Amino acid sequence: MTIKMIATDLDGTFVNDQKQLIDENIQAFAECAAQGIQIVPTTGRTIIGVPDEIKNLPGVQYVITSNGATVADLKSGTIISKCLMKYETVLRIMELAQNSEDDIMYDAYVDGVGYTKQEFWDNLLHYVPNPAILDLVRKTRKPVPDSIEYIKNLKVDIEKINLFFVTEEARVRMRKVLAEIPEVLVSSSLPNNLEINAVGADKGGALLRLAELLGIRREETMAFGDGENDISMLRMAGFGVAMENAEEHIKAVADHITVTNNEAGVAVALRKFVL
Repeated sequence: MTIKMIATDLDGTFVNDQKQLIDENIQAFAECAAQGIQIVPTTGRTIIGVPDEIKNLPGVQYVITSNGATVADLKSGTIISKCLMKYETVLRIMELAQNSEDDIMYDAYVDGVGYTKQEFWDNLLHYVPNPAILDLVRKTRKPVPDSIEYIKNLKVDIEKINLFFVTEEARVRMRKVLAEIPEVLVSSSLPNNLEINAVGADKGGALLRLAELLGIRREETMAFGDGENDISMLRMAGFGVAMENAEEHIKAVADHITVTNNEAGVAVALRKFVL
């Protein structure tokens, strides 16, 4: 197959469970870049959450962040496209979380930074017990006294809302509530979170918009992912690859299933189909 663009999720896909880069994946991407293939990190993280080691990989010029809400050109430092959630909708959802009987941590992503309430910041381990994810949250959030008041004062549309739940039952309840809001897209990338974007802000749509801009046909794109927020790009890419560590309903939409993220599954698939 002829591949000119590769979009890869990061967590659970390109990095291992400790959020570390894997040499085999880096080498495979370097070989792809040598063939002129565009490498596009495609993540639910904000742009500041994408490590410099990934941004500086050969072939990486563009990055898709916040589940497709933002597409950026790293070389020029410009934003190519945005698909943001309306300010009024953001406040409605954050207030739903605040007023819920369940214990919910809520963040708002604005211009690549996640803003969280100081109370949540002081008790992060309660909401994010996984050490590797906890470290990532600390690197990508900025505490403010009250994140709802902060957004009210900013009066700007935002990239994404992230919710962390203490129990699965709470997550299920909130998802049912959010399903009644037609202007948002709800997905998940972790066992205890929900990610809320504007309709149209998904990884698959962002991938195809970037490909069109670069004159690359859909059939010439390849995508890697493991989470619910990766489903759109696994479906829309010319060739979608799910990780073995993905849940079964995610594997079902892929064209191929590779080995796990801890076994350099990205590199394994690239050597099978591209290199």
